[in-house]
Amino acid sequence: MKNKLSIYLAKKGITQDHLLIDLERMKSPIKLDINETESVIYINQPKEAKHPDWVDFIILGQENLTYEDFSKCKSESAIIVSRLSGYIFLLSFGGGHHKIIKDNIERDFGLRVTLNSVDPEKLRSLDKSNYQDNPLNTRNQSTKEVDILSLNIDSEIEILSTLTGKSNTEIFGENVTGKDSFTIATPEKLSSLKKILSEALVKYKQPLPKKFEWIDNINKVKDKELCAVLDSELDDLFKDEQKHYEFWLGEPEIVDWSNQIGYVFGRFHSRCDIHPTLTINNLKKYLSINKIALDCNSLKNLKIHIIRSDETSYDCWTAYSCLYAEVETNGEIYILRNNTWYSVKTDFIKRVDRELSNIEAYDFKLPIYKHDREDEYNKSIAANNSSLFNLDKKLLYHGGNQSKFEFADIIRNDYDFIHVKYYRSSSTLSHLFAQGFVALELFVSDQNFREKLNKALPPNSQLPDTLKRPETSKYNIIYAIAINRDIPERLPFFSKITLKNTVKSLNKLGFTVKLAKIEIDPVLEKTKKNRSK
Repeated sequence: MKNKLSIYLAKKGITQDHLLIDLERMKSPIKLDINETESVIYINQPKEAKHPDWVDFIILGQENLTYEDFSKCKSESAIIVSRLSGYIFLLSFGGGHHKIIKDNIERDFGLRVTLNSVDPEKLRSLDKSNYQDNPLNTRNQSTKEVDILSLNIDSEIEILSTLTGKSNTEIFGENVTGKDSFTIATPEKLSSLKKILSEALVKYKQPLPKKFEWIDNINKVKDKELCAVLDSELDDLFKDEQKHYEFWLGEPEIVDWSNQIGYVFGRFHSRCDIHPTLTINNLKKYLSINKIALDCNSLKNLKIHIIRSDETSYDCWTAYSCLYAEVETNGEIYILRNNTWYSVKTDFIKRVDRELSNIEAYDFKLPIYKHDREDEYNKSIAANNSSLFNLDKKLLYHGGNQSKFEFADIIRNDYDFIHVKYYRSSSTLSHLFAQGFVALELFVSDQNFREKLNKALPPNSQLPDTLKRPETSKYNIIYAIAINRDIPERLPFFSKITLKNTVKSLNKLGFTVKLAKIEIDPVLEKTKKNRSK
């Protein structure tokens, strides 16, 4: 018989059990006899057994059914705390993982053990986070064993959070899964726990295999003093209302949407507001109403409850865990995600910047940006310069679900396709780059799209034969950004990565890509609000 073990590692310096486990409704610890370890078990005192909530729904109005036909249920759970070689491990059983205080365990402990314990060619599943536009948590899995690239992860704009694959370490059993916890199904007995924990600790401390080295392009910040400095820098940004659109709130892990209806800020009670989604504006509104400061300390103490369909809370996170932010200090870029600060590897930054330095600057100076809306700007500059043709808002409907495509904002001299965007956030720029690539890919590959586009283009830009693949080397793609900072040097880091990858893809199609900086009227810059186009 195999036994499932979910193993967590406590952070160094956290030595007391009540800082690692929510001891409410837990029985007093019972000492366990496990060789060469100091171990105890905490057993949860379950609530009184009752029928599941769905029983009421089924038996209502049914003469042939009674409550006696259904069994009452209660969930058992427990946590083993095991001390070994100066480290503290926690093993959860049943629903015990809900009682572990996540802020005080080593993040990605299980992931790093797994990366050093798995066959790189025999992976089954991964969870990842994507910052190209909005922070997305997604899961990719395969019905057969594959390598990590076959599970579709972009090593430059996505962070690996969970991995499952075939074990290459006998004591761990056939398969291993790693996230914050390290999960295995092992034939070993409890008496072998010391061997399992010792081997996991060895794997955790090892350098990553060459095939997985890219994962360290983004590293966790473990220095507590630096984390405190970064929190302080973030508090300063919170004081500037104009900076708030750079932050967003989101689920720090994959949630079961079929079983939950929303979220509650703060103390959960029967009359509290349930928000269907997490947004920074809803958080700010709650803090304002309750006269709570918007700072890191407040967010670390503020709970966000996950509400299921029966309007009860079944788990919670801190607001700090749900916050995404970027901070730049002393020339380094740091990212806050899931209660953890990450530093971006200097070599990785240099490589991205080096590739971006090869992008040509557009040799035509676009007029200063002094309009409230991008469409007003595009209309104005085209009306005042005969070499510019306004294509903004001329949407093309194409594809099975009739998706809308905006091919470009401005066409200059027949062959320069210009995409204009007023900088508001990194997601704004991601939209700009994506807008250019998707439409241009269709321009190259889809005859029907070219026929529709031809009707919208000025006469000198129209294709003489839409049946033929266009000669892409004739065209320049210009990303024109209204921003009073140097580009691409001062773009948000993940926007840089998106731009680099977009340029590479367009170059493969034969296009030349250039960047244009549009100066912003200083008066407008002081009054501009984050408004949609």
